[in-house]
Amino acid sequence: MIKNFLKYHPIHKKLVKYLDSLFILRPSLFFPVWIMIASGMITSSMQNDRFRIWINEFNLNTFLVFLGVTIICGATFIINQMQDIVSDQENDKLVLFKEKMTQSTADRFYKILMIVSIIILIPTGVINIVLGLLLFLIWGVLYNLKPFEFKQTPILGAIINLMAGLILFLIGWSLNVDINFQALILAAPYLLCFTAVSVLTAIPDMRGDKKINKNTIPVLYGERITILFAAVFVLIAFGLGYQNDDPIISTASLVSLPFYVFNVFSLKLNNILRTIRFSIFNLGFFLMSVYPYLFLAFFVNFYLVKYYYWHRFDLHYISFLIEE
Repeated sequence: MIKNFLKYHPIHKKLVKYLDSLFILRPSLFFPVWIMIASGMITSSMQNDRFRIWINEFNLNTFLVFLGVTIICGATFIINQMQDIVSDQENDKLVLFKEKMTQSTADRFYKILMIVSIIILIPTGVINIVLGLLLFLIWGVLYNLKPFEFKQTPILGAIINLMAGLILFLIGWSLNVDINFQALILAAPYLLCFTAVSVLTAIPDMRGDKKINKNTIPVLYGERITILFAAVFVLIAFGLGYQNDDPIISTASLVSLPFYVFNVFSLKLNNILRTIRFSIFNLGFFLMSVYPYLFLAFFVNFYLVKYYYWHRFDLHYISFLIEE
């Protein structure tokens, strides 16, 4: 009865439009952001308490960091959508600016979000403000905007995503321990998995990217080589995680690796999408065993995304059940 009400009652078509301003931030991309921050937290916490799990104490400082950094990432995602309108249309993606919000409104919105995020981060310390601004510079400005537009260059685009992942990891690390060289060593396997997923996400966009002459790794090297790159990254991540005596990333990468190997031979889009989503889920699942509040954030965001896309666009998204 409750399920039928949430799924079919006509009142949701009227209510869901008020979520447009939230979904312009692309909450579906918050999952890897939260995972990288939590990865930094758990890796640094293991320096002091090797085997502690189920850390369920609520910490206001940690909550503010997650909130502020999430808003910053949302601002960068708005910029990315503004710059990718043509390619997104070619790839039959939803373009919220065209359908639900003007580009000028979105431009003002992301600037307001940056101001709000910095205000939220002020009580958490200078280091988080600096890292947050650096994240916006790298992932928002250098990646998307002219004269840089590093996303147009495969190698530079991958490096930018790698740097963004590192900053997120260091933000999480700094919540427990001062940033040091050890953080870079222990971050390496997490960054390799982060990069592997980032590389795969460009494959579904190949058709539109080719039409606008956007040089991504899949466009230049093809699907099979791209998947092979990603599989090698995950394999190396497992090796480094094992060497670092890190049970989280070594287990998560090992569980995800068969998906990548299978895709080298399959080359089916639905299997690639499954690999992306299950890779994120696998690492998130192990992190939740340490930080149960992460489950709450994932649960709420997952079903909010499903609610929005179902009632706004009649789409089943996000889903692990991908049609053939």
